Amino acid sequence: MSLLLAGAVFPTSCTNQIPLVNTLPSHGISYPEKESYIIGPSDVLDISVWKEPELSKQVVVRMDGKITLPLIDDIQAENLTLSDLQTKIEQKYKDFVEAPEVTVILFASNSRKYYIHGKVEKPGEYLLQKQMTFLQALTLAGGLQKWADRDNIQLIRKIEGIEQIFRIDYDAIISGKDLKQNILIMPDDTLYVP
Repeated sequence: MSLLLAGAVFPTSCTNQIPLVNTLPSHGISYPEKESYIIGPSDVLDISVWKEPELSKQVVVRMDGKITLPLIDDIQAENLTLSDLQTKIEQKYKDFVEAPEVTVILFASNSRKYYIHGKVEKPGEYLLQKQMTFLQALTLAGGLQKWADRDNIQLIRKIEGIEQIFRIDYDAIISGKDLKQNILIMPDDTLYVP
């Protein structure tokens, strides 16, 4: 019986040891500007070659990170910025077009996702289309369920390649006591509501 009691107390004491989200080392990080957007799988790109309509097309970045374009076939797009990809395509088309002018526009950002699990109305995977705060992300998931543990919501974020867990106190945000906990959600963040 003492083992059962110790097991019941253990999760609570561990939860209290999880640092609050406002201690995140990357708390002040904002999204990169559109010029430095990093292309990822499933992103939709609109590629235009000036005065060459047969070379212009809309493409989806495949899961292998590549796109296929007329004449130059496969080209690596994942982990490049839009301007880097533009330069790369212009270099490839120099063999076929005199002084090619290429424009690469992000048509749809489908590679940036975050996840919400646990006691929310609509758990699942969501697209991160803009700068979004914790409260906004929670709203998209339909809000907290009745018995959710409002002061022990967990954020799992990969920092320098290592997943770390931080605690969010929903009531502290809503009451205005600690608005710094209403952090920006980053791509691949996972929120768990116990």
